[in-house]
Amino acid sequence: MSRVTVLNGDIAIAADVHGPAGMRTVLFLHAGGESRSVWQPISSAVSEQGWRTVAIDLRGHGDSGRAAHYRFDDFILDVVRVHGELCAEPLVIVGSSIGGALGLIVAGEGHAAVAGLVLLDTPTRPQPAIALGERNRLVTAQSRGAPALTPVDPAFLRGTFIQEVVADLGRWQRAAKRLRVPSLLIAGERSATVGPDELEAMKEDLPQLEVVWAPSGHLVARDCPDEVAAHLKRFLAAPHWQS
Repeated sequence: MSRVTVLNGDIAIAADVHGPAGMRTVLFLHAGGESRSVWQPISSAVSEQGWRTVAIDLRGHGDSGRAAHYRFDDFILDVVRVHGELCAEPLVIVGSSIGGALGLIVAGEGHAAVAGLVLLDTPTRPQPAIALGERNRLVTAQSRGAPALTPVDPAFLRGTFIQEVVADLGRWQRAAKRLRVPSLLIAGERSATVGPDELEAMKEDLPQLEVVWAPSGHLVARDCPDEVAAHLKRFLAAPHWQS
């Protein structure tokens, strides 16, 4: 594994990379309040299957740079920059929570050529109350010194990022409806984020969606890395990925 840095303007995006350049790539995007370290056991397992893996710290998280503002589109541009610098095709994006939303929009709006999408407990039509509740969870956890949330820029938690996301939740659905690539949802059995209504909506927005469940809460990668790795390896072993 190598540690690299990609610059998007004056913001440095930290990444862990397994595998040589030019290989088919899986790009991992963590949840708000986490860091790229959550993917380590999962990316190691996937790399053994012949994929290059790239796991980044979102801006304001982990070893990546801090910003004056945290706008949703800035995160998208970071992902696009990383894609251009480190990823080869076919590209599969794996995203958890807000990382899943970033992957959904990058793929659905055509910001990058994405061949597959894996969402970890990320709906296509999220409920505003759940999104705002997630922000409150992060603020509370950081105030209690939760290790999973350090280091995270306090400005990310205090800012208007979540409110901006909530103001245009329809963007998630619009992006999903444009997608035609193989897609997988790994949902948490103990999470309220993807309930029966959300799941029905996802199947309408993404008819090709495969759904599996993990014995976890909302942060599936942190709670169940072995199960996530197993589901990913099976998804990536499908004939259409073989070169």
